[in-house]
Amino acid sequence: MGIPLRVLLVEDSEDDAFLLLRELQRGDYEVAFERVDTPTAMKAAIAEQTWDIVICDYSMPTFSAPAALKQVKESGLDLPFIIVSGTIGEDTAVAAMKAGAHDYIIKGNLARLIPAVARELREAQVRRERKQAEEQIKASLQEKEVLLKEIHHRVKNNLQIISSLLNLQAEYLKDNQALEVFKDSQNRIESMALIHEKLYQSQDLAKINFADYIQDLVTNLFYSYNVNSSAINLKMNVEEVFLAIDAAIPCGLIINELISNSLKYAFPQRETGEICIAFCSIEANLFTLTISDNGVGFAQDFDFQATESLGLRLVKGLTHQLQGNIDFISYNGVKYKIIFPAKNI
Repeated sequence: MGIPLRVLLVEDSEDDAFLLLRELQRGDYEVAFERVDTPTAMKAAIAEQTWDIVICDYSMPTFSAPAALKQVKESGLDLPFIIVSGTIGEDTAVAAMKAGAHDYIIKGNLARLIPAVARELREAQVRRERKQAEEQIKASLQEKEVLLKEIHHRVKNNLQIISSLLNLQAEYLKDNQALEVFKDSQNRIESMALIHEKLYQSQDLAKINFADYIQDLVTNLFYSYNVNSSAINLKMNVEEVFLAIDAAIPCGLIINELISNSLKYAFPQRETGEICIAFCSIEANLFTLTISDNGVGFAQDFDFQATESLGLRLVKGLTHQLQGNIDFISYNGVKYKIIFPAKNI
């Protein structure tokens, strides 16, 4: 029993069609075929049946190989397309191959037909298997994307639950210092929750637009500390940089601590002030985050490196986590400049 082969034969000559079919049968193929020689007939054959290969004459009274090849391309099917003709020259054959035909065989010499058919059927099978594998990988990636989005969503919700619990617990506290500690903890949790919210909203589940994140984070802090935004002016100069979660979380916590300090301590007896945030690339592999205010600043004998402030100790630890360096200046307010390498992005 021969190898089953479904052939769409584009040929206007019954005699030539008979020769082609006989050659295929000699090659141990059990052929099922349909012969067409017009665009309408070929379009119907492609739509109504499944084919393994197209064998096409180059020139017919009402049809041609280029037109037939175009129909195959437009159908979206990956069908081997072999031209069998004795009327075209080498240049025309080369042009047909460039257009997408898989082989060209001379009618008067069909010795290459069987090897060409076998080769093209094998290669078509390889292409189908590759496409199937790619679709499986794509489906798997899409499934993992959905799972990652769900994870980020749940982490964000869990962090907000923790923040809400702290808020409820704070209602039972009478000590102002303890209340401040709770508020600081809430803001730290909210800064991390916001990163996970940005991640599951992002097209890229690995990175977030850090400029958008900073804007939302600072808006939340102004609201948390009941700051009059018309009195405390915020100046932002932030490049559109996308940070991975490993860099975004420490950066977000640093911004949270330093902006919180400015809002709480920089303007104790002043109605107006200014807070500045800048984030940009300074070299191909280095980024800089600068946060400053024009508030009261620190005492002249303040030692930033030896401070016992939990917030500033966190800032130093987080900067170390980023493998960065921090500079501190207290003159006409305070200024923090943190430089860290891009490999963390």
